[in-house]
Amino acid sequence: MCQGIPRPVLAVAPGRLRVDIDGRPTWVAAGGALRDVTAGEHVVVYAGVALDRVSPEEASEQLRFLRELEELFPATEDGA
Repeated sequence: MCQGIPRPVLAVAPGRLRVDIDGRPTWVAAGGALRDVTAGEHVVVYAGVALDRVSPEEASEQLRFLRELEELFPATEDGA
């Protein structure tokens, strides 16, 4: 299953955003509705595209949920 993940915006350039993906700054495409995003905001990223803006509170809640879910289903040694 694939899903969008909230990411903090580090920098903005025409048509793209630099976001923090697990400690690694990464450029992603900015969806059409994100023309006025600024550094410091959070966006939902899916398949290399920032799709929507989310509040810091919503981003924190979603990331907390994902961490808790990962704790319930730890990866095995073979990565499955």
